[in-house]
Amino acid sequence: MTKILVATEKPFAKVAIEGIKKIITEAGYEIALLENYTDPKELLQSVVDVDALIIRSDKATKEVIEAGKNLKLIVRAGAGYDNIDLAAATAKGIVAMNTPGQNSNAVAELTFGMLVFMARGNFKGGSGTELKGKRLVFMPMEMWVRTLLVLLRASTWMCMHSIHLYRVK
Repeated sequence: MTKILVATEKPFAKVAIEGIKKIITEAGYEIALLENYTDPKELLQSVVDVDALIIRSDKATKEVIEAGKNLKLIVRAGAGYDNIDLAAATAKGIVAMNTPGQNSNAVAELTFGMLVFMARGNFKGGSGTELKGKRLVFMPMEMWVRTLLVLLRASTWMCMHSIHLYRVK
């Protein structure tokens, strides 16, 4: 039976794990979980007999890839491949994938939270400033920026602008 390892130092939300489990088991695959691990050796031991690996910010290093004797697929739950050794994966014929845009809501909410944090003087007890009536300008080049604009437009007390940049030849 095909075995899929979900390995996360920083665990997914419980509802996400339940959804992942449901999808994997309904497809007829076996799921293994490695959550909250602190020693990279735990990942090396857990990847030995799996066919696929799902990670977040965890590192799929050359050592991890070589330890995965049956490994055929590495999926990063997030954008980019910076935590996957693509050369090592390619050398072993392992497909590397990511899920760009899937964390747009989380990134947009974090951005909004940091915006408020900074506007309020980093909560150091001083008198920050309010966002009400302020004009915010964003360059929506990433999905999270578009999501942030949607979130902020839901609040009618802010004037929102987005700038679209076009390459001129």
